[in-house]
Amino acid sequence: MVFVRRYALRDLEGRLREFTPEQMWERVSAFVARAEGDREKWRARFRQLLEGFRFVPGGRILFGAGNPRRVTLFNCYYVPIREDSIFGITRWMAEAARTYAAGGGVGTNVDVLRPRGTATGSAGLVASGPVSFMEVFSALTGVMGSAEGRRGALMMTLRADHPDVLEFVAAKSDPQRTRLQHANVSLRVPDRFFEVLDADGELRLWFRTPRELVERKVPARAVWEAVVEAAWASAEPGLLFWDTVTREATAQYGGLEVEGVNVCGEVPMEPYGACNLGSLNLAAFVQDPFGPHAQVDWAALEETAGLAVRFLDNVVTVGATRHPLRAQRRASERSRRVGLGVMGVADALAMLGVRYGSEESVRWVEDCLRRVRDAAYAASVELARERGPFPVFDARNHERSPFIQRLPDHLRRALRRWGLRNAALLAIAPTGSISLLAGVSSGIEPIFGLRYTRLVGGVRHPAEHPLLAAYRNRTGRQDADWPTAHQVDPLRRVRMQAAAQRYVDQSISSTVNLPASAGRDVVERVYRSAWELGCKGITVFREGSRAAVLDAATTSPVAVCTLCEPGSGSGDRTEPGYRRAVCGQRDARPT
Repeated sequence: MVFVRRYALRDLEGRLREFTPEQMWERVSAFVARAEGDREKWRARFRQLLEGFRFVPGGRILFGAGNPRRVTLFNCYYVPIREDSIFGITRWMAEAARTYAAGGGVGTNVDVLRPRGTATGSAGLVASGPVSFMEVFSALTGVMGSAEGRRGALMMTLRADHPDVLEFVAAKSDPQRTRLQHANVSLRVPDRFFEVLDADGELRLWFRTPRELVERKVPARAVWEAVVEAAWASAEPGLLFWDTVTREATAQYGGLEVEGVNVCGEVPMEPYGACNLGSLNLAAFVQDPFGPHAQVDWAALEETAGLAVRFLDNVVTVGATRHPLRAQRRASERSRRVGLGVMGVADALAMLGVRYGSEESVRWVEDCLRRVRDAAYAASVELARERGPFPVFDARNHERSPFIQRLPDHLRRALRRWGLRNAALLAIAPTGSISLLAGVSSGIEPIFGLRYTRLVGGVRHPAEHPLLAAYRNRTGRQDADWPTAHQVDPLRRVRMQAAAQRYVDQSISSTVNLPASAGRDVVERVYRSAWELGCKGITVFREGSRAAVLDAATTSPVAVCTLCEPGSGSGDRTEPGYRRAVCGQRDARPT
């Protein structure tokens, strides 16, 4: 169902031209091999890479590679509002609309816009503030998405010391939950905010216009409590720990300085930057699953990670003419940014007999992501030796990044000698529909529910997590004792994310699920510990803070997912049907 609806090739009249994933793999591998001198050799190697969903490219690649329609191969973009003016606002709308029309999602920062009530040079006399324009941007996203049969995707962020911060924080907390339906919102928070908060001090809010300096102070505690209340009540805003983001960024030079994030927040980018995503399916590398000798084929995983980097670097080349805007093509070719991630983490742990959230699982995630990091960086160095580094690479500036300083010595020596082909390499995306396609859990998230109801064409269908069938066949037992998203301790979820973040040079999209009974203090601890442990961003979803999709309760652990059908969600994060992080985690609930 997911394959046919989302990725199977159709001609310009809409007639289906592919009927199996194998046909899709042939199309995609042949298209991506166009960047190679020996196309047939690399077509065959890329075909093996995709076999069995061991590596799953981002949805835009699966849909767009070899497609006669002019669609982008890049999931999301950061499109800046260039100036605080009507021209800047309408220019952004035009650029965002073109990006949506090509199938890309958009992230932007709205703190460029002056606060509500400040003077303007127009007939309006005073500004209406960034939140008023957020409503317009959200409406545009919904209209463009509807026009092409898939929902648009938009992330809007604001710096924590903007004068309209309290209005921004509460923007999606209206009782009917009708505002900003086609957008996600996150607050960019610096380290200084927590220092002022701990000192019980006042936060300076400011904005400079051509006519005045708008400045006032509010208790940092008031802002913090507003954030916690809104996240508890409506699951937004998420937080972006901006000093951690910029401090750990690998290429803060040459015009590649990160300014904003993509729709899901896992790729901080320079203006007009693009995310080129793909995920390793960790479950595909477990040998003897559920057996006494269950183990990961580390050599195969590392080899696959290196080949996946080459695949994604080729997408930068073959997808260059598919960008909606020239500025996006220039930014992508200058940085050659890619985002190799993982999915099926929870499935792999279950196969190995390791409980998600345990200390052993944290150590396993660290070991796994360290291996993927090293293999990815080794591949990028080799590509730089073969093809040249990304155009603005500078070894001295690159090594200023704490992330680069943590690389093994042999990789740092190779980096100095040959450079890197890609300014950044790793990002863990939500992997919504592509996880459904591969039949595994999303990103680094726990299994959402062992059994659930899927809404397809207005009809509810009972379903179960695909791994259960393999478990029954291997063990003869009917029920598995795997912790699901609402059963894992929320602070352990944060620890898992922080453990992975240390080995990911960009970021991780993740949402911590909370039961309806969770208090505001739990949200506060989750948000605070995420900053303390070195995460780059975090969101929560408390059950019931969005409208429920089923009223009936059952005695079995059932999850309800309305997001698996294309077009049923409000922004794709990488695929239609996405809210914040993973399919089912924002709009589905166990019943």
